[in-house]
Amino acid sequence: MSIISIDSGSSMVKLVNADENGKILNRMMNQKIPILQALDIFIEKEQIKKEKISKIILTGVGKDEIQQNIYDIETIKVDEFKAIAAGGLYLAKQEEALVISIGTGTAFVQAKKCDSVHIGGTGVGGGTLINLCRRIGQVDSFEEINKYISKGNLANIDLTINDITINEIKGLPKDTTSSNFGKLSDYATKEDLVIGIANMIFETIGMMAVFASQNNKNKNIIVTGTITTIPYIKTVFKKIEKLHNIKFIIPRDAEFATAIGAIKI
Repeated sequence: MSIISIDSGSSMVKLVNADENGKILNRMMNQKIPILQALDIFIEKEQIKKEKISKIILTGVGKDEIQQNIYDIETIKVDEFKAIAAGGLYLAKQEEALVISIGTGTAFVQAKKCDSVHIGGTGVGGGTLINLCRRIGQVDSFEEINKYISKGNLANIDLTINDITINEIKGLPKDTTSSNFGKLSDYATKEDLVIGIANMIFETIGMMAVFASQNNKNKNIIVTGTITTIPYIKTVFKKIEKLHNIKFIIPRDAEFATAIGAIKI
């Protein structure tokens, strides 16, 4: 027997199939479509037998589109923030941490094995990245964003400490951002604009995480969500780590953390 967990967000639907011991067997991610449609695609693609499904778990903001059992299989709903906490801790093998879930926007959850608290969030997230890149750079997928980032030059976009003073500022390396888009060049290319957008979003989320962890003894910050598949986020977060006494952890399967967490609660 197996369990299927579905994380229905505002822009993506993510599905995970696990065995009775909680081992993850299959994963699938779709752009936002109805839950039943996504589930049918998942079952057909992975050749899952309905009679072998013991439970279906729903989480995410879209979970309430389902009001009854699916396929006459026990169907339950799980609080999204609890699923974020459980999934982040499980994947990162941590007992306690601040868990960031970067979806269309970004949620911050203070997580412990026995308890979790949603401490806030920001509207800056994956939706911001995709839509700004689409409007400004005509780029509309994470794969394309990755390609543009690799060719972009941030020096044509951002103002750094090195641009504003020749003097050393204690604790601030010369390449520290002074102003996102504060040095936007007339010669900036689409590639430059895309890396500038990504850098601004990742720095904003990273610094909000720093502030959210200020009063915590545990300085581990677990990062989850589809946006973690963009390698450049690690570059930005490593720079923030050097400036502050924190550690960002991006675990394997981070994009499926909420769906996995719904199973692990």
